[in-house]
Amino acid sequence: MTMQPSDQNLFLSVLPAPESALLQSHLTACELRVGDCLHYIGEPIDDVIFPHSGLVALTIPQRDDAGPGVILIGRDGIVGGFAATASAPATCDAEVHIPGQASRMPASVFRDLLDQYPIIRRIAARFDTAMMAQAQQTVLCNAAHAVEARICRWLLEIQDRCGSSKVPLTQSTLAHMLGVRRTTVTLVAGRLEARGVLNCRRGYMQITSHSELERRSCGCYSHVRSYMAQLFDAPGGGSSAGISAAARVLSGKQAV
Repeated sequence: MTMQPSDQNLFLSVLPAPESALLQSHLTACELRVGDCLHYIGEPIDDVIFPHSGLVALTIPQRDDAGPGVILIGRDGIVGGFAATASAPATCDAEVHIPGQASRMPASVFRDLLDQYPIIRRIAARFDTAMMAQAQQTVLCNAAHAVEARICRWLLEIQDRCGSSKVPLTQSTLAHMLGVRRTTVTLVAGRLEARGVLNCRRGYMQITSHSELERRSCGCYSHVRSYMAQLFDAPGGGSSAGISAAARVLSGKQAV
């Protein structure tokens, strides 16, 4: 089934009209289901995924268990685009943690379009750079910052991608994504709830004070948001209105 034009995924929404129409002709709709792995580390990338909603975590598995999340992708990004561009195997697993809708395209078609259309290639490169910035900041965050600050940062990142203060994520899943014990998340969530920052319910967490959550987060959240604004406000093609919207979303100034 061919997708109709949509502005839900930011990459698709910032493309100029001719290039957007071209990509739309190659897209098909797909569903993101919790627990699905869109690709595994070391395996070829068959499809490039453009989420419209939901949340995908890119992780590097450890010997005995899945590793913590390195990059979060919602409607702000592309799953598999970097490896597909290089005709390289996947560098990580891509697991769905929050269900949603997406568009998909064969990796070979995406690669051909990047080769043929410089403006698509330039915009895709910015989204790849955004993912790399997030990964680098997460490495620093995991090594240098206390677990409460990391949990606050991750909740803010997830809220930005969900577009709602109601985060449909269990404490167990959040612990898995952070690479910490569930009891640790429970203790931190209890402290945040006592201070009026969160309301924890079965199957979701309600953020009741974004400003206090950001205050308790480490500086990684604001650093990445600031970089995203700078990256997407830079010249280099694309729909000016779309790029401006992307800059606002990726800098945390507008709900996803």
